[in-house]
Amino acid sequence: MDDTDDLEWDSAKDAANRRKHGLQLKFARLILADPNRLVAPTRLAVSGELRQLAVGTAGELVLSCVFVTDGAKRRIISVRPASRKERRAYEAQADSRRTRG
Repeated sequence: MDDTDDLEWDSAKDAANRRKHGLQLKFARLILADPNRLVAPTRLAVSGELRQLAVGTAGELVLSCVFVTDGAKRRIISVRPASRKERRAYEAQADSRRTRG
């Protein structure tokens, strides 16, 4: 298990995520640190766990991250490019915050 501060992930899951999506799970740190990030529960609970979806940026990329909160830690499940719908929602929220700010 790899971790950084309050995030953790399985190294085998990280390798699988890199093969499937071309992204390391450590990008979750950037997504979750994005002040404009969106966070919402996913539609399905898996094995009794309430998973959450975060959409945020890592550099110029808009990415999505699925994670589970376990006490003080957040366990990262996956990181992938955001879908078109997720990108639009993220950009609308970021634009809204800029016009209010």
